[in-house]
Amino acid sequence: MLRQFITQYGGLKREVYILFVGKMVTAMGSFVWPMLTFFLTTKLNLSDGTATMLIATATLLFLPAALFGGKLADRFSRKGIIVFFDCLTVSLYFLAAMLPLNMGTAVILFFAGLFQTMESPAYDALNADYSTSGQREKAYSLSYLGFNLGYIVGASVAGVLFEKYIRLAFCINALAVFSSTVLIFFFVHKENAISEEEESLAESYSEYEYPVDDKISVMTLLRQRPVLLGVLLLGCVAAMPSNLMGVLLPLQLKETMGEAGAAIYGYLNSLNGFVVIVFTPIFTVVLKRITEIPKTVIGLLLFIAGNALFTFEDAVAILFVGMFVFTLGEVVTVLGSKPYASRRVPASHRGRVGGISNLTHSVCTSLTQYLISFLLVATGSNYYLIWWVFNGIGFAAGAAYLFLYGPDKRAFPKLYENK
Repeated sequence: MLRQFITQYGGLKREVYILFVGKMVTAMGSFVWPMLTFFLTTKLNLSDGTATMLIATATLLFLPAALFGGKLADRFSRKGIIVFFDCLTVSLYFLAAMLPLNMGTAVILFFAGLFQTMESPAYDALNADYSTSGQREKAYSLSYLGFNLGYIVGASVAGVLFEKYIRLAFCINALAVFSSTVLIFFFVHKENAISEEEESLAESYSEYEYPVDDKISVMTLLRQRPVLLGVLLLGCVAAMPSNLMGVLLPLQLKETMGEAGAAIYGYLNSLNGFVVIVFTPIFTVVLKRITEIPKTVIGLLLFIAGNALFTFEDAVAILFVGMFVFTLGEVVTVLGSKPYASRRVPASHRGRVGGISNLTHSVCTSLTQYLISFLLVATGSNYYLIWWVFNGIGFAAGAAYLFLYGPDKRAFPKLYENK
């Protein structure tokens, strides 16, 4: 059985493995942005409400970046886009390490996150370019696994370095991103992408991925596939319960444990990465007969269960159990949501649809953060109530997914054969 979990990732293009390593190395330094809440509240002494409002505003400003990145991914070299924006990101992290720690540091981190948002559609599109429809879930699963292999190290390092050695953390982040950039620059080659001939010979080929006229706008395409548009929009609302972990949980830990909460948060994120590493290969095999929407619903329910355990703010052991359950939800959701659009979108429009998806996710992430800020003030920082407000949104989204399941089967019947 163990061998099956490992060998399932065999037979992919070399570039998929390079992207896996690139994701892993980059993630080793990806801990700076998630620690921004602690940075604003403990290093700059901002209130919880003000810090959350600033993060929400920053997220909102990412919206045009997501759209622009998607458009670039369909028009220019996807590899070149990643290399260019990675170089900008590396420069900014080195700059943050050299300058005094103040609000300017937060602005630098914002632009670093902005550039990584702009390259995200190109990364997702490359994974689709170098895999057939039948390999798509494995390719995204491997990429996700690589990210978390790196993140498990990065999150622990973040908790240790944050309090006294944050400049060193910025340098590590820069070096990690630079290393992945070098790998992609030298070893990812466009000529090795999956050709239409290879794709047409692949088992369980998706007929919905044939390229169409590049002049057709992405909105015209989505109007022709309304169920796809509905699921993409619903996915953003469904992500609201999962967005709490990156904002409300660190605020709660800071409130109950002070600066020591940063270390606990780092260890919780390390557990997150460890669970992903162990369970992503397992769930990729065990859940392979379950289609995307049911997987997403299962993942959503696990998110809600994890959030419920996070309400036990003083019980550190229960918080770790909550992170375990929450991360199982993350794994199942990624296995469902990532391949969903790639199997239903023409290859000619992958980048733009990815940009639209990132845009709507950024809107809902920003809305989540604004709502958290409002509720923190309105309820006097009643964390328990806030967790359950968003869990209620999650239950509603799960019901809506089930409503769209039938229309999706009718719109894309070939994807449900032999399931």
